Amino acid sequence: LDMENDQGYVELSLRSASQEKSWADLEAKRDSGDIFPTQILEANKGGVIVRVAGISGFLPVSQLSAEHYPRVEGGDKQRILERLRQYAGKFFNVRIITADRREGKLIVSEKAAMTREMEDALMTLKEGATIEGTVSGIVEFGVFMKFAYQGQELEGLAHISELAWQRVDDPNEYVKVGATVKALVLNVEKTRISLSLKRLRPDPWLTVEEKYKVGGQVEGEVLKLTPFGAFVKLDEDIHGLAHVSELSEKEGVRPEDVLKAGEKRPFYIISIEPVEHRLGLSLKPDAKPKEKKPRAAKKSSVSAEKKSPA
Repeated sequence: LDMENDQGYVELSLRSASQEKSWADLEAKRDSGDIFPTQILEANKGGVIVRVAGISGFLPVSQLSAEHYPRVEGGDKQRILERLRQYAGKFFNVRIITADRREGKLIVSEKAAMTREMEDALMTLKEGATIEGTVSGIVEFGVFMKFAYQGQELEGLAHISELAWQRVDDPNEYVKVGATVKALVLNVEKTRISLSLKRLRPDPWLTVEEKYKVGGQVEGEVLKLTPFGAFVKLDEDIHGLAHVSELSEKEGVRPEDVLKAGEKRPFYIISIEPVEHRLGLSLKPDAKPKEKKPRAAKKSSVSAEKKSPA
């Protein structure tokens, strides 16, 4: 540390030498892509703390494997922290993704610590493939699904917008944990697999104008009331929206003043937009059909409407 200190001695440090050696070992592991076990020491809201070769490191929540990812409905941070604290003392296989000696930053990933066989399976899993698996978890933004592929257990996510052609507010109302389902592979990006349940069925909006006509009257079931209107179920696949301005001739009327969730009422169809998957409804007898917007070219690729988790 010092060629000559105040007493005239060469000053040495075993601790600094040990840290230098540790960082050299960490950099070598990073460069080689070694997979090794490390013990979880403690947790915070962003992930868990580990120690590798005497150096404290961080394993972010986003880098946990599907098995250990804390699936908490509503994303409650306190419940996520409680789930992460349960891992203290356990050993996870990890791979180093950042080892910055100058900044003293060490970040590891459990997700990246895959076997060569799993990497090969992900490499061959292609967009457009149909897989069958089991619902392994449900969160507010979608559904996790485990499935076997080339002898490996993989897991993907179907975003809430990819569960059904109609509006889905709560994935729990559409599927249950443990259910066997089929899905279409939308995209494979590194370890992230995006799935779709709805695209294995024909898009009902492509033929919606054969079933419903602007200006016609149809009976619908009120599904949900919001400050801006009411969502209405016309059939199992087609849902429409009655804007608050179309519920009454009176001004300042709230949706709950006119409708109740679960009741069936006759509505007038004032607009149909198949490409946007929108259908406008009104309770007003003299409701005027809305001017139809020009059709936009619809993207045909299964990856055209990719949705990713937050």
